Amino acid sequence: MATTSNGPRPDQGSSEQPAAANVPKAVADVGLDVPSQPFLDQQLHGQTTRTTKRSMRTKDDTGPASTNTSDPVAETTDPAHVHASVQALAARIEPEAPVPLATLPDEIRQSVTALQPGRRSTHGSKYSLAYFPGPQVRRPCGDRFGYLTTARTRSATRLPFTAANRGLLTALGTAMAAPGRDAPIADSTIDAGMTYAGQFIDHDITLDVSSSLDISTDANTIHNMRSPSLDLDSVYGRGPALDPFLYDMPGPGANPSAIKMQLGTNLPSGPGGPGGPGGSVGMVQHADRDVPRLLGSAHTAIIGDPRNDENLVVVQLHHTMLRFHNAVVDAVLASGFSGDVFVEAKRIVTHHYQWAVVHDFLRAVCGPTAVTSAMTSVSAPPNSAFRMPVEFSVAAYRFGHSMIRDTYWLNFNFPAGTLAQVFQFNRNPHLPVRSNWVVDLNAFFPTGIPVPVFNKARKIDTGIAAGLEHLPGFTGMMEMLAVRNLLRGLALGLPSGQGVARAFGITPLTAAQLTAGLPAPEQAALSAAGGVLLTRTPLWYYVLREAAVLKGGNRLGPVGARIVAETFARMLKRDPDSFVNQLGGFVPILPGASAGAFTFADLVTFTRMNLP
Repeated sequence: MATTSNGPRPDQGSSEQPAAANVPKAVADVGLDVPSQPFLDQQLHGQTTRTTKRSMRTKDDTGPASTNTSDPVAETTDPAHVHASVQALAARIEPEAPVPLATLPDEIRQSVTALQPGRRSTHGSKYSLAYFPGPQVRRPCGDRFGYLTTARTRSATRLPFTAANRGLLTALGTAMAAPGRDAPIADSTIDAGMTYAGQFIDHDITLDVSSSLDISTDANTIHNMRSPSLDLDSVYGRGPALDPFLYDMPGPGANPSAIKMQLGTNLPSGPGGPGGPGGSVGMVQHADRDVPRLLGSAHTAIIGDPRNDENLVVVQLHHTMLRFHNAVVDAVLASGFSGDVFVEAKRIVTHHYQWAVVHDFLRAVCGPTAVTSAMTSVSAPPNSAFRMPVEFSVAAYRFGHSMIRDTYWLNFNFPAGTLAQVFQFNRNPHLPVRSNWVVDLNAFFPTGIPVPVFNKARKIDTGIAAGLEHLPGFTGMMEMLAVRNLLRGLALGLPSGQGVARAFGITPLTAAQLTAGLPAPEQAALSAAGGVLLTRTPLWYYVLREAAVLKGGNRLGPVGARIVAETFARMLKRDPDSFVNQLGGFVPILPGASAGAFTFADLVTFTRMNLP
């Protein structure tokens, strides 16, 4: 083994002592060359030069990879030699890629640029699976998408993947987002907070990064990069052992297991957020109501899922979830709990979140009857096989897109915040989130604190808010959310709405029901090409229209509600750690407006995000 040659160091003792003296015996015995500390110092400071053998294929190679050792390249970390080293390496890299970037589908090429800080639009983006850890994309079954319906139902009722049908769906999606199309659509009875709770929940259970609008694809081949378990991996990431940057570790003398979530800071810009009982004069200049962000110009959010930093409302909801965990940690500590505080706090947080998803969110959007039926009838033993059905993720669950408003009462400073501002307010140069733009969540969730305007979601219908026609980070066809949703359903071979209805034993909507009261351009798009879209209606469009016709736009209709409620029931029942599988049952223990219940409004109140 090498010995030190530069004299004794305080941490190494005599120069006669082998450098491997402090190396574990198991390492020293096998003869590994463990460098001495001075050698490491030289490496770090660029004082040592090493050579490498040329073993990569060069641009001029025509045979197997070269093993020529007569052409050593000096490599060093000395900045003066970096450029030469890079040039030498460049000469060895074959420039012709197996799949040139220019030949990738337009959706993937645009997604790569969407990662840039100035654009930062990760929703719906598609990337090479090589961007992700290998084991994550090789895991079986539970981490793939799949189908709810049978192959026979799909093949008999879906629209064929043809250029003509792509044209029909593009025309229909364009009509859905046409200027003025959304004007007649009134508010629903659903709180606007459920729109963004639904988005947050979606980011907790689904993430498709590889399917394409341009290629007919079997959903069983698509990886789901989120765990389909309502386990808040979008908040907790891989946990404090593997993702410590998400966490605020306890200091000296504190309980070492009382691990909290990191919080961010605000850009000082004056009072904002909730005014509380005092109204506008009660607002304060907040300093800690954003998610943590990287220092520097990008201000990238340090959170478990970057999609939760896409707009101001959802990032404020993510911040609320971070505070939720921290508040529960404080409660567990105050109880004198003798076990691992983080584990217990995470369990309490996750179970109350799951309860709120079922008993607050799902009951609001599906109706109590559909939720009760799903939780009673669905059979999914713990750890049973599961593939996230695209009838849910690509169609039925996208009902929330129609609930988005063009304007919101955000706080007393912004009584008519536009959708453009909702996206603008969490992008540079306005990051970290400005203190005067902190959202007053009392206007989104019924916490009991009055606000001048309480936001309601738009009715569920086929009209799309005009502000969604142009999404940040995309151009051309990719800007149009409605078109993207319809084309994705076509590419994945989704069954028609009528096909799913019949498979469920539900009477399908008639052509008259599908078209009644619609603007002329939308009726024309549905009736084109012999009215094929009236007999094979895209499932996403059908779910929206069913909600409007049968439920007045205030909740999902029978097909949509069944797909959504049963998918959630199956996720919860197959997860051995979910609240439905707790021995003795589960009843919320955190304070709520009603005993034995817990809602998203209760969550906001518990975190004190309803107060200045």
